[in-house]
Amino acid sequence: MRVLLSAYACAPGRGSEPGLGWGWATALVEAGHETHVLTRRRWRTEIESALAGVPRAGLHFHYHDLPSWLDVCFRALGGPGKRLRYCLWQVAARGRVRSLGSAVRFDVAQHVTFAQFWSPCALTEAARLGVPFIWGPVGGGETEPAAFWPGLGMRAALWEAARWLLHRASPWLPWARATAAACRLAVAATPETAECLVRLGARRVIVRSQVALETDRLEVLASLAGTVPQAAPASVIFLGDLLPHKGARLALEAVAGLSCAWRLDIIGDGPDRAWLERRAVRLGIAGKVVFHGRLPQDAAWRLMAAGRVLLLPALHDSGGFAVAEAMAAGVPPVCLALGGPGAMAAEGGIAVPAPGPAEAVRGLTQALRSLIEEPARWQALSLLARGNARDRFGWPAAIGAVHGATGLGIGQPDGLAENGP
Repeated sequence: MRVLLSAYACAPGRGSEPGLGWGWATALVEAGHETHVLTRRRWRTEIESALAGVPRAGLHFHYHDLPSWLDVCFRALGGPGKRLRYCLWQVAARGRVRSLGSAVRFDVAQHVTFAQFWSPCALTEAARLGVPFIWGPVGGGETEPAAFWPGLGMRAALWEAARWLLHRASPWLPWARATAAACRLAVAATPETAECLVRLGARRVIVRSQVALETDRLEVLASLAGTVPQAAPASVIFLGDLLPHKGARLALEAVAGLSCAWRLDIIGDGPDRAWLERRAVRLGIAGKVVFHGRLPQDAAWRLMAAGRVLLLPALHDSGGFAVAEAMAAGVPPVCLALGGPGAMAAEGGIAVPAPGPAEAVRGLTQALRSLIEEPARWQALSLLARGNARDRFGWPAAIGAVHGATGLGIGQPDGLAENGP
């Protein structure tokens, strides 16, 4: 089959959105499908270097971008400028989709990055040409409970309020409704996003995590898995950017309530770091909290695999690569029952209800205590996490779940829902 893949972000050897774009492209080719990828020129050098080292027959890249002078304007706007550039790129890329569709007879078109359901999508043009169109996995339907906003700081709270308003308005966004009407299959990264896609009018929706790991990565992580850790203090791992919505503030509060011997290893960096360091001092736990900053991937994996538990109480997140990686290494994750990390933790860890900050912190502390003080429970969840990581988060499983649900002959459907999540 010939697949047209829209991957605004796509680069080898990277995480997050660029890694997802590259992962979908290479996984489809390895599954035997000729794949044409439409992406930005920004990634061209990295892509061509990777293909020069490891040629991949059947994998073709097509580059499209906005005029370079617009980048000055986008950079001046900061974060909103990045989102505006993405939306304008999607609109401008429709002409390129038409030209590609005229030159190549595609069997299916799929949008994979960025993962936000409320933006325009260039592949609606492929649907107009009669090509079955898969929208996703997409996220962005996750919202942070308003009870948590006061603890984020003024700027972050205002941003969360703006996100909430966007979600409320999304059913009336004409470009989002047009994408929902055009797609043969809408793939939601989280149950929250599935509800948004249904409200937009998508006729067929499945829920499938956007997270997928390469076979060699799964094997490396599995090789790091050990038996029940006996060393004291027990190492609790936080792995992620230090941003308000990632939940490191809640992680400090949760470990402060533990009476057993523990140490919190924070892997990552970001604008919240100085505040978190001061907060650890005020809580009287500064001597037990280690800020490692950003580490090379191998070093981060080794430290994570030696931990007792991954603590990642993100307040809204569509994905959760750290959760999948921890599960593959046999480290049970503890997350809030929100968004992608919460859904993943339910398959090999503990997802804590989060009606408000106080309840969330108490639940996180109890979950940590159980995994530190009850070796049998830790062992059971560790084995469950490793099995689910292997079965659920490999690329063959992702392709089978998404493309199998279209009925076009790739893989098997997983979690299909007609007219609803």
